[in-house]
Amino acid sequence: MRRAALRQVAPVVETTVLDAYISGLAPSGRRGITSLLNRSASILTRGADAASYPWEQLSFAAVAKVRAALLDDGYAVSSVNMALSALRGIAQTAFNLNCLEADTLARIRAVKRVNGDNQRKGRALSREEVRALIQAAKRHPQRIRCCRDVAIVMTLCGAGLRAGELVSLERRDYNNGILTVRQGKGRKYREIHVAAAVDKAIRAWIKASGAKEAGDALFNRIQRNGKGVSHPLTTTGLTGILEQLQQDAGIVRFTPHDMRRTFITRLLEQGVDINTVRQLAGHSDISTTTRYDHRGYEAKAMASQRLRCW
Repeated sequence: MRRAALRQVAPVVETTVLDAYISGLAPSGRRGITSLLNRSASILTRGADAASYPWEQLSFAAVAKVRAALLDDGYAVSSVNMALSALRGIAQTAFNLNCLEADTLARIRAVKRVNGDNQRKGRALSREEVRALIQAAKRHPQRIRCCRDVAIVMTLCGAGLRAGELVSLERRDYNNGILTVRQGKGRKYREIHVAAAVDKAIRAWIKASGAKEAGDALFNRIQRNGKGVSHPLTTTGLTGILEQLQQDAGIVRFTPHDMRRTFITRLLEQGVDINTVRQLAGHSDISTTTRYDHRGYEAKAMASQRLRCW
């Protein structure tokens, strides 16, 4: 073979359909999508997971089967539609890699989304509950752990971050009271000017942790002996921290995402217009923001009673 011809041979880059699809997602969304794909694979083939299932063999019948099975299992409408979106996305990736025919892709896209109202899940924590969590964190005998956990509670409730966004923060992402989310859901970038109390808590934690380099994790793990390590927190670790604080505070169970609901609800209670709240929360659609509104009946009654249109 001539040298010129050799130069024209492009290197073969091997990748799976799953790897190609997942790598194109925002880091904060990969875990949730992978979980739904694992469930989808197990529905289609007993014992299969996302890594072992041959996604290039996906079909209209397979996607319709997943849709029906998830509904039968009691999955929320939003979760079923997210799974369908993931299956359409992985089918598109298979097509782009010349592993799926165009007509098969078109049929997969034809599987209808699920219509219907989502029952609103989760809750907003009361101010008393948030204070109880902060006090529980402050009672920890290790100062470094105390500072970190107070900052976590304040940041989740005071900035409305998703769990994946918080554990992805680096030292460079906080400066002069401004929290920068660089890899939010859907790869959205946003800046949040935090309240003075949140700023104070984050500064105290940064000082206690000694994080100096721009690439250092803003919230890192702490060993049992109270020594901080460079590894960032995981979402599982974050959930464990909040569960322990919940038990110590003696309040009703909640999820990390309920802290985000709390942030949005408090902003709306204080009269912030919903479009500004949408931007602070990093939502693309204002209808998503409305689902996070956990203001009670009393708030709605007071609003209508204050109305003056005469």
